Amino acid sequence: MAYSEFERKLLETYFSVVDGPEHADIYLVHNLPAEVAATLNGVYSRSSKSMRDQFLDRLRQGVESQGKKLEDLPLPPDKTDQLSAVMADKSGKFLKTYAIDHGHNSLREGSVVHLAVERVSQLVTRFIQRERRCSFEESSTRYIPFTAETHYRDPEVVAAGGDVLADYDAVLAETFALYTRATEQLLAHLKSIRPLAEDEQRGAYMRTLKAEAFDAARYLLTPAIYTKWGIVADARTLSDIITELRSHPLAEFQLVGERIKEQAEQVLPTLLTHAKPNAYQQSLHEMLPKVAKELGIAKAKPHVGPAVGHTGLLRYDRDLDDRLLASMLFESSQLPFGALVERTKAMTDEAREQLLDRLMAARSSHDPWPQGLEGGDMFEFETVLDFGAYRDIGRHRKGFQQQQLLTTVHGFAVPPLMQEAGLGDEYVEVMTRTAVRQQRLSEQFPNAAGYVTPFGFLQRVRLIFDPRQVAYFVELRSGPEGHFSYRQVALDMFEHVRLVSPLFAKFIRAKSGGAFLGRLDSEMSADERRRRRMEAAGDA
Repeated sequence: MAYSEFERKLLETYFSVVDGPEHADIYLVHNLPAEVAATLNGVYSRSSKSMRDQFLDRLRQGVESQGKKLEDLPLPPDKTDQLSAVMADKSGKFLKTYAIDHGHNSLREGSVVHLAVERVSQLVTRFIQRERRCSFEESSTRYIPFTAETHYRDPEVVAAGGDVLADYDAVLAETFALYTRATEQLLAHLKSIRPLAEDEQRGAYMRTLKAEAFDAARYLLTPAIYTKWGIVADARTLSDIITELRSHPLAEFQLVGERIKEQAEQVLPTLLTHAKPNAYQQSLHEMLPKVAKELGIAKAKPHVGPAVGHTGLLRYDRDLDDRLLASMLFESSQLPFGALVERTKAMTDEAREQLLDRLMAARSSHDPWPQGLEGGDMFEFETVLDFGAYRDIGRHRKGFQQQQLLTTVHGFAVPPLMQEAGLGDEYVEVMTRTAVRQQRLSEQFPNAAGYVTPFGFLQRVRLIFDPRQVAYFVELRSGPEGHFSYRQVALDMFEHVRLVSPLFAKFIRAKSGGAFLGRLDSEMSADERRRRRMEAAGDA
């Protein structure tokens, strides 16, 4: 976007980069009030615009609502605060001595940085967002069509040329062409079978239809597609992320790690000293695939064509109901935990249920589960699900998650809406050809092959959550406004819990029922809440 001289000076005050590169545009967000920065981070999910453009748009709207122009604003003073410079120098020496030389890592957790990361692939995005200690907001494949986005072409594949590059480019071209056409055809189909009712709001209705259409079309997107997101992290966490990126074998990961460090060092010049390639991490990237091949466990027999995901329960606490009650009572008792478990075990089933009824009766729809419910042993699930759904499940970082290298060998999911709209046969043909090309590419470039593994292909994932997180996940992700694929995972998890821990499961508010009407109700409720907030703001 071309900025005026005034806009450029304004942006330079709050963003470290005004004109970023076409790939891996990463910049520091600074000098903004915390709530403004949080708002700009949040709008990523529903806007295709850069954070800089969102900032200008919102500022312009606010000024114009007062009958003024953006250019009427005084520019922030461009002065160097000598006192701040001296303080920064003294702080740097202190931190180098204690945080770096003496290894007091807790000091690095006190410095937080806000970065915008734009025009990077979904593959590097998923790698970074595994980190559980920071906050992310990303562009949503549900609310934003990706038809104008660019794809990343791995430089090693490009340099190899020949058949591998032809396979790589063919996947990107064919899947994206169908995605672009499907977004329009699916939306037209939904309008024809679900016309707007008299009691429905047009805005909420259209958002509902688009969300459902995009939910199906996104199965054709590949991890090579560019996305954008914001990250808020402390220096210790950011240092770990940068090290992992710069130790990764893929060129894009290394580049993103270098650019993140380059920007973050503007405000953390000392605390990122050790954020550099790590020889041990690099050795593991080389050694683990070799060991897996030696043991004969590296490859699975490919499944050709459509497939259905599934979720299994690997491990659970066989005394969970008793241990959860004991955990809730522990802080109000002076007895050992073992004695509390024995006390709850001695109760009848009816007495245990009545007690839990009393403890949970006042919990409303937005109240979290009691913290004591983290006191049982973990539930360990293994699920085979489409990668698009795992992108959403991966946001539940309070627990352990482990995903295998992206592959096409488990087959692919077929969204029901694709079949209903007359696109099913073409979708299956495109995905089947994609599987062949991806598997050929993975023989020579196993990591880069992830870029051309569309979201619809099934992946194997481990999920290890404590009981409280299981309950939260099921209640949130089984909601009718959610994506149909992760809804099924949540409902399957609930069914496993219900079979092995019926008392605990009784209080989990799993939601079944039709997705369309539930989603429409959610959008209409959101509109009503938004209207009330605007009225309240106007009155204030």
